[in-house]
Parts: sequence; structure tokens; C-alpha cells
Amino acid sequence: MLLSVCKLGTLGLFTVWSDGSNLQLGDSNCGSYGKMTSEQHTLERRKRKASKMHTRRINWALVSSLLIACLSWGLAPATALGQSYADAETVRFCDRNVNAETDAMHHQQWALVVSLARDYMDRCLDLLPDRNNQEALALDRISLGLVRLGKFDDAIPVSERCVTVKPDAAFCYEDLGDALWKLGRLVDARKAFERAINIGGYDSMNAVAVENAKRNLAVISKAEEARKSETPGASEPSPPTEGKKFGTGFLVSNQGHILTNNHVVAGCKTLATRDGKPLQVISRNASSDLALLQANFAPSAVAVFRTGPAPKLGDSVVAFGFPLPGLLSSEGNVSAGILSATSGLQNDVRFVQISAPVQPGNSGGPLFDSSGHVIGVVVAKLDAVKVAQLTGDVPQNVNFAVNLAEVRAFLDDAGVPYRKEVSQHATPTSSIAATATQVAVAIECTP
Repeated sequence: MLLSVCKLGTLGLFTVWSDGSNLQLGDSNCGSYGKMTSEQHTLERRKRKASKMHTRRINWALVSSLLIACLSWGLAPATALGQSYADAETVRFCDRNVNAETDAMHHQQWALVVSLARDYMDRCLDLLPDRNNQEALALDRISLGLVRLGKFDDAIPVSERCVTVKPDAAFCYEDLGDALWKLGRLVDARKAFERAINIGGYDSMNAVAVENAKRNLAVISKAEEARKSETPGASEPSPPTEGKKFGTGFLVSNQGHILTNNHVVAGCKTLATRDGKPLQVISRNASSDLALLQANFAPSAVAVFRTGPAPKLGDSVVAFGFPLPGLLSSEGNVSAGILSATSGLQNDVRFVQISAPVQPGNSGGPLFDSSGHVIGVVVAKLDAVKVAQLTGDVPQNVNFAVNLAEVRAFLDDAGVPYRKEVSQHATPTSSIAATATQVAVAIECTP
């Protein structure tokens, strides 16, 4: 289907095809300017795989940029005939906006992507043909940026608007399902992903959305099956497997690095994830109780570490892990609290004290701040029985985590390319929990 044709004076025709199969500039009057196929675009983007961009956004950002350039060329004679300078300036603004947004997506500057896409909607939609389609594409980019920023609640109404504007767009439903999924609303997420699949991949952009929806739906189905197999109260909970140790880790790089506690992996002949994927120890530090593992699979998400000002006394924290396997839920447990002290026992600055409840099996799990950024690694809880014997009082919620400075120094020494961001805005605990379920890993150790 022909999306846009505009004449550039005597230079010929510029044609963009909506199925993404061919982008061609030129005709017999002005010579051929070359072709770039969608396969070549895909190969180029695969070279930048680390950026984690959705392929379809770049395709359509390029199309929008070319359309705006086309319009700006076509406006030149009209401007000379009296068209207002403001109109021509708007066209130039939109051209710059699309280029800046493409660059921001490449560098994963998601807050900037959201801001630029909103500016694009405010000033540029009336300049292009097929307004509804262009609005849906802009909403798609806003939703993507909000999800990457962890603002899942904000992303939902944006995706719902996308569905309203263009109900036959699979990518709108895929965006909606992604936000719902990260909030733990599995039933609603399933419906959205199924709708995307039913619409079908009638062009390259929607085909990508359909494939993403299928993958996400498969993961949701497995989670639902696991829940069905767990029937609370039907029988006595089974104890952990005899002879094994258990802990938690979390993914910190796209290369499959997993961070955990040294005491979780100490004395282990073999290490594996709960679903049997092997893990290998590549670095350890007994002093800070940290260990770095290598997985043989590519992660779908990785943790983001806090940078900028250090956490303050009394700041909210969220812990996540897989405590008491065989007794508690296998999907992981989240607990909230505060930063009780910026040092550990006897003022040990390698650790911090937290009030978030933890149990055996939480060791090695991530500790998040209120923005969903990692600020430590859960390491231990105070032995209440021993303290009670010594003091006559039972301590409540006295737990510890490895200090962020220790964690980042350990990763830097190991050469791990981890992500970091400044914590600026609070995120709902439910959103932090949804992120944690994607990056946390249950670890089994066979001594």
C-alpha cells in the first residue's frame, strides 16, 4: 500500500511503502538514488543489539523523517509565494524532532524519547497524511519509553489511546499487554497479547509486535501453569530438597552476568537456576560477600543500578528474593521497609541495615530504592535467638545488605557493563516488584 507520494518540483517522486519492503528515492527524470531494503535495516540494527531498541520504532522514525523532509522540500516554493514563516519553521522543527528521537532511542534515553514524542504529537501530526496512523506510532513510542522508565501505570492509558486511535494495530495491543504484564495483571495482559496476535502481522511493524506478543504469552502461560500446580492448603508444603542450598541472584548485564552472595555459592560442586540452567562462578569476594556468575542464556531484562546521590537514612527500600523454597511461593517474595542505618554491625561500612523482612533464601537478592534502582544486595538477617539469649530482648526486622559502593566496586573490578541511572521519581512498589520478577533468579547449589 502506498503511504505517501509527494512531488519535489522537477526532481521526481519520493515514495514510501507501508509494508516496509522497499524505500526508494528517485525516478527516470532525476536518476536513481539507491535502495535500502528492510533486511538491510534489520542487519544494521542487529549490530546495535546492545541498545535493546524495538526494530519497528526505528523503521517508522525513519519513514517519518523522510516524509517530513519531503514536505519541507515541497514547502520551499510555497513559502516563497507567501506562506507564513511559522509553517516552514514547524516543518523544520518536526524534522529535527524525528532525528533527535531516533538518536535518543538508540542511546536508550527513554525520558527524552517520551518528551520528544509528545512534542511530535503536539506540533507535527497535521503535517503528515494518515493522521491516525502517525498518532498511533507516536503513542507507541511514548508507551515504550514509559515502560522502559518503569512507569507502567502511566503507560496503560497511553496504550489504550493507541488502541482507540488505531484498533487494527497489533503494536498498540502489544504495548498495552507489556505494561499490564509488568504490573502483574496477567489475565488482562493475556487478553491484550491475544488480541495483538489475532490482528496479525499484516506489515513488518505489526509482524514484530505479533512475535513479541507470542513470546510474552508463552511466558505468561508457564507462570499460570506453575500457579495452578500450587494448591495452597491442599497438602502439607514439601521441605526443600535435601542436601541442596538455595539463594537468589539477579541479572546485571546483557551478557548474562548474575550477581549474588559469596556464601550462596561457597562449597558448591554445581550451580544452576531453578529450571536447571547451569551457572558458572567467574568472580568472588569473601570480604564483601559477593559473587559473580555466568549464565548460558540471554536475559530479557537486566537490573539498573542507582547513580548520583547515595541513599539516605529513612529512605524506602524494597527487597526481592526466593525465600524458603518448598514452603513459600515459587514466584518470589517482595517486602518493603526503610534504610534503617547506613552501616552494618559495629559500624561496618561495607553493609547497610534495612527493615524489609528477609528469610533464608533471600540471600543474594536485589535491594531496590523507591525508583526501582538497585542500591544493594541482601545478605543476612540478625540471629534473633542468639541476640535474645544475650540481651533478653528479641530484635525485630534487623536485616542487612551489601552497600551499593561495595557492589559497584566489585562489578567494576570484574569489568561488568552494568546499567545505571539517577533516581529521580518514586515508582509504585507493584512496578518495582514486576521489574524484580524479570531480573531475579532462583539459585540452587549442590554441595
